[in-house]
Amino acid sequence: MKSLRETQHAFIQHIKNPQANPLVGGIEDRRLKIYRELFFNNILGFLSSGFPVLESLYSEQQWKALGRKFFIEHECRSPYFIHISKEFVEYLSSKYELGEFDPVFMCELAHYEWLELDVSVRKSNQLATPWDGHSQITQVQMSDLSTLVSYQYPVHQISADSYPTQPSEIVYLVVYRDATDEVNFALVNAVSAHLLNTILQQGVVSVDSLSKMMSDAMPQLEVQQINESLEQVLQHLLKQEILFPADQ
Repeated sequence: MKSLRETQHAFIQHIKNPQANPLVGGIEDRRLKIYRELFFNNILGFLSSGFPVLESLYSEQQWKALGRKFFIEHECRSPYFIHISKEFVEYLSSKYELGEFDPVFMCELAHYEWLELDVSVRKSNQLATPWDGHSQITQVQMSDLSTLVSYQYPVHQISADSYPTQPSEIVYLVVYRDATDEVNFALVNAVSAHLLNTILQQGVVSVDSLSKMMSDAMPQLEVQQINESLEQVLQHLLKQEILFPADQ
């Protein structure tokens, strides 16, 4: 006689992959079918809501097959439905091998769509207020509700009608949430990305130290030119609430 643990494991394996794991135990298949459809449709529903752009690149049958493969092969570590999207991204990045119907940018697009969801529900205890638009800024910090990422494909432009097949130049994006709880993205260049990464690594950074860093990196430019460009970039990022003032 099977133990409770063995019975539960057999039931789970059947629910995930009924063809490979027929359940022996006298339970009517019509009853089991209810559970099979309930579990799988829940998983597929969360994938569809979390990755609408990625789903649009597949036929209905192909998308269901991908969802089924994830359901069968991946052991989710979290019991919370909100974490299914993250588990899916981890699955694509670690275990999954691209098939004939999968776009080459699949992993990057999935990560970008997950990041939008993550930022939308991210909690923050950061004690910072948005820039008022005119006060002089001497120190800045990055918002906890913003994330800098880089991709080989322009994931922010991908749709069923815009389908890159080759990598482009590195794309730098900031996904962020503002005071109205709206999630946005900002396309930034390599210099701004380096600037943001420096701020992120140091926590609170003075504008003077950022100016010196840029001057050291671009000695061919006049200090005044660097300071003017830096001011424009910082003000733009402050208005977007990607950065906050950190003045004492």
